[in-house]
Amino acid sequence: MGNLNNKIPSLETSLQAETSEGTGSDTFGDRLKRYSKARTKALEILTYIVDQDDESPQHYRLVNALRNCGNYLMFRDYYTVGEVRLAGANFCKKHLLCPLCAIRRGAAHLRKYHEKYQEVVKDNPRLKPYLVTFTIKDGENLDERFKTLHKGIRAYHHRRHVKNARCEAQRAHAAVWSYEIKRGSGSGLWHPHVHAIWLCETPPSQLNIIDEWSTVIGDGSFMCDVRPIDTSDLIGGFCEVFKYATKFSDQSLADTWHTYQTISGRRLIGSFGLFRG
Repeated sequence: MGNLNNKIPSLETSLQAETSEGTGSDTFGDRLKRYSKARTKALEILTYIVDQDDESPQHYRLVNALRNCGNYLMFRDYYTVGEVRLAGANFCKKHLLCPLCAIRRGAAHLRKYHEKYQEVVKDNPRLKPYLVTFTIKDGENLDERFKTLHKGIRAYHHRRHVKNARCEAQRAHAAVWSYEIKRGSGSGLWHPHVHAIWLCETPPSQLNIIDEWSTVIGDGSFMCDVRPIDTSDLIGGFCEVFKYATKFSDQSLADTWHTYQTISGRRLIGSFGLFRG
């Protein structure tokens, strides 16, 4: 299971800190602590992978990438402006396995789409952000459940372009979404789901989305949720979409490894409308 006493900071805490603290010299120590805890967790995952005794070249390259990730970080202190900036580092970019790379990836996406949001609403002030969540039934087979969810999301978004088709997503002038993988708290089975941010002039109907989603999925999977995002805490709202695809501190090392083997290389973030490009 791994030593969960060395938990990395919470998802929202890590991403908000990376975004709001920026590179201030007064928060440099806290930033190093977050990175250190994340690397410690990555080394636990590395140890688990090594214990699987797989001697394939691909396995060897992955182990080396994880082992060397974050083994050095070079910062430059711009004392005249009170900033400390990361000037050089070695990262593995295996965000499904490495919490350190997951933090950096999530923060980069969050900053990117937060900036896009600001540009979009400047030209379209009537647009409001909504958090929309799509789920399916929990299941034992992660690969099958993920493919079902991915196929369903594609089919649902395709309805936006079908003549005379009813689709609440047509209300969205812009949307960005991401996949999250975890086990269901009640079932203990795999529970992949999608969090999305929609920018709409009129509120999307949760009841209509549930009805439409159930029709697309076709297996009784109709759990959806719609809620407005507080514009006074946009970063907090965006964190729900851009947090890690896997919850490193809440799942076993075996589940983390299985998730990587199952969905590595698949596109986990998408967008349409004014968020596209």
